Amino acid sequence: MAFDLLIKGGLVVDGTGDAPTVADVGIVDGRVAAVGRLDGPASREIDAGGCLVTPGFIDHHTHYDGQVTFDPLCTFSCYNGVTTVVSGNCSLTLAPVREGDESALAGMLAKVEAIPYDVLMNGVPWGWRTFGDYLGSLDDNLGINFGVMVGHSAVRRWVMGADSQEREATGDEIEAIQAAVRECVEAGALGISFDRNPRHAGMDGKLLPANVASIDELYAVAGALRDLDTGVIQVGDPRDLELTEGICTRMSEISGRPVTYLSITQSVLRPEQWREHLAHLADVAARGTARIYPQINPRPGLRFFQMDSAEFLNFMPTWKRIMNSSTAERVAAFADASLRPQLAQEVAEHSDNTALGFSGRWDHVVIVKPALEKNRGLAGMTAAELGAQRGVSPMDAFLDLAVEEEMKTWCARNQQNNDDEAMAAILNDEHTLIGLSDSGAHVVREGGYGYGVHFLSHWVRDKGIMPVEEGVRRLTSFPADVFGAPGRGRLIPGGKADVLVMDYENLGLDPSEEAYDLPGGSMRLKQVAHGIPYTIVNGQVLLEDGVHTGALPGQVVRNSRYEAGKNGNGAAG
Repeated sequence: MAFDLLIKGGLVVDGTGDAPTVADVGIVDGRVAAVGRLDGPASREIDAGGCLVTPGFIDHHTHYDGQVTFDPLCTFSCYNGVTTVVSGNCSLTLAPVREGDESALAGMLAKVEAIPYDVLMNGVPWGWRTFGDYLGSLDDNLGINFGVMVGHSAVRRWVMGADSQEREATGDEIEAIQAAVRECVEAGALGISFDRNPRHAGMDGKLLPANVASIDELYAVAGALRDLDTGVIQVGDPRDLELTEGICTRMSEISGRPVTYLSITQSVLRPEQWREHLAHLADVAARGTARIYPQINPRPGLRFFQMDSAEFLNFMPTWKRIMNSSTAERVAAFADASLRPQLAQEVAEHSDNTALGFSGRWDHVVIVKPALEKNRGLAGMTAAELGAQRGVSPMDAFLDLAVEEEMKTWCARNQQNNDDEAMAAILNDEHTLIGLSDSGAHVVREGGYGYGVHFLSHWVRDKGIMPVEEGVRRLTSFPADVFGAPGRGRLIPGGKADVLVMDYENLGLDPSEEAYDLPGGSMRLKQVAHGIPYTIVNGQVLLEDGVHTGALPGQVVRNSRYEAGKNGNGAAG
């Protein structure tokens, strides 16, 4: 048999969960043709001896809706083993869109996901109207594979206009929203996304359309998927509503579709909630009426901030008053020793506020990047460690540094996903969905692209919480099945040839750094991996030793109903 690409002698971890085997992988026309001891001519051969050969990772929670139109590689995900991304999360998409509404959709995405508005308005080549047109604009211009759900906020705006952010929908409007969702799914959307975060608003300060909608509307719109027999449902921030009212369980029961939502965490603010959440998942599964999958990010829950933008301090009145003043006034106030006792008292009183609050645990506040050269050696130190070093309280040490550096110190709170026992239990649970990178969003403060590399290198290889074959399955075929990505996530004959050749023992993440490569020179955080010599997408080498080959082999990932219709095996969109 002749191959386009033959990967020889690697330890194949095929994504199914089966034990690894030393084998060759032969690829023809973008698909896996055979796995085993293979001979025959090949246009190119890769020696994978000593390496793992796995499917590419599927990153199911991204916000590349705009970026993909001018960055077909979806950097920097592709540099971290990701060969397929799913966008359109949390009710936010850039289609469908009526003429003149581009700024409204861009404003929602920009505000909620901390993406520069100018990048979305001026970097994105707008022009589509329907969801199908948006997907069509991406065909033949992708480095990695791109799937997208349709956002409830976008569809609601499409049907109701500006009223979508003002009031609940009428019965006729709900029927129109349902019809629009069906049209988007028939055009290839992987499903629909919702949002229930009451803090999420657009540039105009008004709530997202999805958050104005009633719960009954959400149930009705979710039900639009039932007769289509395809599609996933994603919900942003309904965790408490799920644990108290079963909102995601009900959506799954009504639609007959899987529902994934944000999120399950281990948090110092709610130290026992993760146990309650796992017990809830087991109870829902035992009833057998719904399929729900909370997402879990395997990386520590770092929340980066500077003292000119630390919104979590606004839960405390004196802190809020100071934070809402000018930088000069802020420096003076935080330097005022007479205010320090009041500030400390408010931290103690409000430390159990919410998941976005402050735990009062200064040992979880990390100095990431000092502003002054003389302080560079403090990077990586916690406020508690700095206080011990200087012989003062952690809060005093933290505020002294902030004052000295005029509020420019980069810090991070590490209040979530930092307990090994809890994380091992959460990551091993059969109902949790590993991911939640948020790639493409929060570009200045977060660079979550490497969640899969961190999971495999830290949790699977170094901590040994599960076998490597299960770890690979959780990053590949499991999300492929939940999100309905036909043919992806497994190295089996006939499957799409998205492949990583991985130096497993040396796999890891490089430090984050600043990159000024968005349209207009806007800054974002960059992080890439090492230990992945080859990234292959649809049978073509995309990256070799971390360098783009120039190939653009990616494909738009459309749902199974659309693909069946295209191939003459079912209804087409």
